[in-house]
Amino acid sequence: MLLSRLVRYIDAVSRHGSIRKASEALNIAPSAVNRQILEFEREIGMPIFDRLPRGMRLTSAGEVVVDHIRRMNRDVSMMNVRLNDLKGLQSGKVRVVAASGLMSSFISTIVSGFVRDHPKLDLKIDTLPLEAIIHEITEGYADLGLSFDLPRDPNIATLASMHQPLGVIVPPDHPLAGRPALRLSDCVSEMMILPPPGSGIRVLLDVAFAEARINPRIGVESNSVALRKHLVREGAGITILAAVDVIGDVADGTVCHVPLADPHVPGQTLKLVSRAKGTLEPLQAKLAEAFRRRFSELGAEV
Repeated sequence: MLLSRLVRYIDAVSRHGSIRKASEALNIAPSAVNRQILEFEREIGMPIFDRLPRGMRLTSAGEVVVDHIRRMNRDVSMMNVRLNDLKGLQSGKVRVVAASGLMSSFISTIVSGFVRDHPKLDLKIDTLPLEAIIHEITEGYADLGLSFDLPRDPNIATLASMHQPLGVIVPPDHPLAGRPALRLSDCVSEMMILPPPGSGIRVLLDVAFAEARINPRIGVESNSVALRKHLVREGAGITILAAVDVIGDVADGTVCHVPLADPHVPGQTLKLVSRAKGTLEPLQAKLAEAFRRRFSELGAEV
């Protein structure tokens, strides 16, 4: 029991960056957490944390310890899942991190059916920015990641990828809705609702606007895909998104996605990724396969 407590304490402090935050997460007195870590440091003869004015940071020795703890936790989790599978159960934990725009229909459609088929599944899904998705996957905090234009990284394995053309999102009764395709120059008179500068699509668009010598009319900037789509439905302007971001909305008839046939706009690549080192547990692999099948279906449609 002492070892199990110590493992949880060290892992929590490394994740939260301080004794206080770790103790709050564990619902344990800070003195108990600190005492166990100090005792362990005395036993091994070196510190595993640098104690800084604003928190705790792993030393080189601490990184070795934490890496071992996380590998051990994954091995124990894999053992439990396999034992449960031998008993005929389909249980397991899966954590997915994804770009926010994928939640409304792409992810929800896949997950709803998967949860029905696997009632013992413990599933957690979080929306995060690109950098955070990369961090959660590479550090082993999340099992599967979904986002656009993920950079190549030796610590990340790509399980599936799909090119996604960008398109103009307009209400069904908008004059541009009936067009088979559009160029950015067709949108110069429209009020635009775009993500803030420096974010995924905005970077592509700002380069495209500059190359096409277009000065767009930007009325609203928001990193919320849901808000941008809502404002489009309310007639506040138009936005630009990948086709996968509006699958459900287009199917419901609430918006139209008109492809951008513009040489200055390259589109985006949607990727399903996992940690390069390590093996997915059975239910994690099953969910990854469900996502891969949907990738194939959408790729065929595109």
